[in-house]
Amino acid sequence: MSDYKLPSAAQWGLPSSTKRALLVHGLGCSSLTWERVAEALAQAGYFVVAPNLIGHGFRTGTDFRMETVAKDLHPYLAQADYDVIIAHSWGSAVVAALLASLPRSRPISLILVDPSLEFSPEFVKAVKEEWADRVANVKPVEDFMAQFPKWTRLDAITRVVGLQSCASPDVIREILTQNDPWAFAHLLFDCPANVTITVLIANPEVEKHIPKHPQITCSIIPGVTHWVQYEAPERIVSAALQPAEEGQQP
Repeated sequence: MSDYKLPSAAQWGLPSSTKRALLVHGLGCSSLTWERVAEALAQAGYFVVAPNLIGHGFRTGTDFRMETVAKDLHPYLAQADYDVIIAHSWGSAVVAALLASLPRSRPISLILVDPSLEFSPEFVKAVKEEWADRVANVKPVEDFMAQFPKWTRLDAITRVVGLQSCASPDVIREILTQNDPWAFAHLLFDCPANVTITVLIANPEVEKHIPKHPQITCSIIPGVTHWVQYEAPERIVSAALQPAEEGQQP
């Protein structure tokens, strides 16, 4: 085992477990965004690790290129073999950039939750300051609960923590600026043979950006917003557990 000290992560479950899951958060979030998903996976016998990406979870940084953020996750892959990798939003683009580095020694189930793989320059220009302002002026828990009636109070708290622990509004600006053009869907074409990809989609428009590939399946979840981990965590957990359950069938 490497003695490399991992940057920052939340953990659930027993380190002695033989089943492992790696959970990668999205923009302006933190590892705690996965609380309900991670707790359910831990209850199912997984040891769950959720890193805080560069610039998030009280981490600082200046290089936010997708390949750099993906490389920052390499120590986690060196420390353990993961059966399941789950990524949300921006985290899905990070994991797409990580595909070529995934080990080939065992099957891996990759679940992309409403992935943000393709943005037009016009879209980035339109949202850059709005998204940065979410970090500059974090709304209180009660406002999030009013805006998203399906969220629990825990969900709203972890959303606020994610925004407050983002290093600065400039992190959001730089992530969008340094990754221009925002075009990462093509990386899924290089899916290793041992990886199967399930894409859980809240916004049906996302599906048109997912490449056709025999190892990729898409599933639209009706009636939810971008925040699937809060509004339908059971769908994510079910997708994560399905390969294991299929493997147990006679």
